[in-house]
Amino acid sequence: MAPIWPFKKKEPIAQVEEAPPAAIVYRKGEDPNARPQQDEVDSSAYKDALALFGGGSSTVEAATDQSVRYDGVTSPQPEPSVVEEAPEFTWVHHTDGYHYKRKASGEFEPTPHTKSGDGIYTPYS
Repeated sequence: MAPIWPFKKKEPIAQVEEAPPAAIVYRKGEDPNARPQQDEVDSSAYKDALALFGGGSSTVEAATDQSVRYDGVTSPQPEPSVVEEAPEFTWVHHTDGYHYKRKASGEFEPTPHTKSGDGIYTPYS
C-alpha cells in the first residue's frame, strides 16, 4: 500500500483573460533603442528645477569663467628644520591571520605577532 501523501492537493490557478502584447517589429537600418521624438516639453518641470537650483529665479544666465578666480593648488611648505624620519619597520597583516614586521629595507622578520584589541602587538609563541 502506498504511503499517505502529507501535502494538500494544489487548487487550479484562476486564469485571467487578457490580450497578448503587441508584436515588436524591427527593420533593417533602424536603431532599436531610438526613442520616438517628443513634441511636447514639460515646461513646469523645467521651471521647478530653475526655482530649486537657480535661487528662485526663472531666468537662465550664462556660466562664468571660474578659472579667473583659481589660484592653483597651494600647500604649506614644511619647515626646513623639521625632518620626518622614516619608521624602522611597519606592521603587515598577512593572510594567515598574523602580523609581521617589515623593515625599512623591505625584509620581514620571521616571528609572527598577534594584535590585541588595544593595538598592542605580542609575539606568537
